[in-house]
Amino acid sequence: MKRLIVPVVLVGCIAALLMGSAASGKDATGKAGTSRYLVISPHTPEECLKALDEVSAMGASTLKMYDFGCKAGDHTGYLIVNAATEEEALAKVPASIRDKARAVKLSKFTSDEIKKLHEQMKS
Repeated sequence: MKRLIVPVVLVGCIAALLMGSAASGKDATGKAGTSRYLVISPHTPEECLKALDEVSAMGASTLKMYDFGCKAGDHTGYLIVNAATEEEALAKVPASIRDKARAVKLSKFTSDEIKKLHEQMKS
């Protein structure tokens, strides 16, 4: 009986920790109330160098977050960011081209969720 006490208490503590973090409303980054957004920021070939300069001026950490299609002829900046709102995600785009940018809230699906969607489509 005494041998069972430590494992039972340990399992209970782990369960309490897991339930507490799930109930806190925090995402995988540990930030409460944030979601992942794909930010798509197009610019013209004429705006390209200015857009690159402005992103660079926002700091090395912001520049590092971006991927660009410019070298392939797709003058668009792409980044995935954790933010509380779409507006907060768009704040990572230079003001001069922000009006053309959009932020798409990203979601993950489980296999079970996909199966349920198929079942709903049948009925």
